[in-house]
Amino acid sequence: MRDCMVVKAFDKELSTMGHCGRRKMRANTQLSQVERKDRSSSGRFPVECPSGLSCKIDKSTYSNGDHKGRAFSTYSSFRSGGSLSNCFTDKKDAFEVPPSKFSRHKKGLTLVLLDEDEIEESTVGAVEITKQANKLAECEWDAMINYPSRDDPESVEISYKDIDHLAPEAFLTSSIMNFYIRYLQQQSSPTNRAIWDCHFFNTYFYQKLKEAVSHKGSEKDSFIKFRRWWKGVNIFQKAYIFIPIHEDLHWSLVIICIPDKEDESEPILLHLDSLGLHSSKSIFGNIRSYLKEEWNFLNLEISPSDIPIPERIWRHLPSCIDERKIVVPQQKNDYDCGLFVLFFMERFIEEAPERLKRKDLAMFGKRWFKAEEASGLRVKIRNLLEKEFQVARESCRSRESSSSSGGAVG
Repeated sequence: MRDCMVVKAFDKELSTMGHCGRRKMRANTQLSQVERKDRSSSGRFPVECPSGLSCKIDKSTYSNGDHKGRAFSTYSSFRSGGSLSNCFTDKKDAFEVPPSKFSRHKKGLTLVLLDEDEIEESTVGAVEITKQANKLAECEWDAMINYPSRDDPESVEISYKDIDHLAPEAFLTSSIMNFYIRYLQQQSSPTNRAIWDCHFFNTYFYQKLKEAVSHKGSEKDSFIKFRRWWKGVNIFQKAYIFIPIHEDLHWSLVIICIPDKEDESEPILLHLDSLGLHSSKSIFGNIRSYLKEEWNFLNLEISPSDIPIPERIWRHLPSCIDERKIVVPQQKNDYDCGLFVLFFMERFIEEAPERLKRKDLAMFGKRWFKAEEASGLRVKIRNLLEKEFQVARESCRSRESSSSSGGAVG
């Protein structure tokens, strides 16, 4: 009963103060209308991060022919305990209003009564802190690295915000795909010939291939210019050539298998599609035209002794290409196609022989691997990228520290 009387008396006092117009009650730390207006004025759309800060993502992220118009969760970029946590002011601390003489306590709940001047000062301070925090967030969000290094002519440029495309149910973009393809290349070594004799094209190659073999435009030497994509590499000397295919918002994979010179067999084209959406006939036609054009070029450039495959096959190469649509495990959703393509590559180079023969096609099938294994690659790639950005940050801090200490006057 006594507690009820205290509550009623307290409510009555608050009601009386509400009418005076001189003092206002602020019982929580919600953002003011001024701050909400400031946030919404940007041309970007905000996404709430687990850290509590509003991370702004440029809508132009969803371009370059990848899946457009899909909003991605940002939980992966600012997860709890992440490497960026110490770069931001904690939200609780940022918006906590210090107790004043008008504070009243009731069973653990603190109600802070502020004068209008105090409210205005607190609001301005909160807005300023939020702006600074958002500025730091955007700075990290737009951070860029070149993998494996800036000096590598085939390096892949990737930003920290690209990691968000590895959130659950998000579609992989070309940046993510090319990063992991380059990662697989980095795993190569002279002792692992299955990887050493592979050639990986990036996600932009197939579109350029189609343009080159169709001779679009008035340029007669379009294929000659196209050859810059594999400058210095004789693709017919490679054991395997990987070509990721991106069409109609879907990813699939082509593997060109070149036989050993001592083996009297022809090249084999493999098409691996985790949903069966792409036309194997159309893709094989384009790849065959590509190989024919390259054969025509090399046939005039190399001597018979330098022919990389059996001479009997080489003489009739355009008509001696085996095409195989491979049965592979199928994805159980509509967003993991990119992961399956990357997992096809990874699993293939782990298990394939130095040179593929027809009998080796038995390695494939619906039970080649479990679909969950391919889907699980999402976490592995995210961890790899997080590590790369962490290394880049530490390197940057080290250089800044060295520069600062070097400029000090002793």
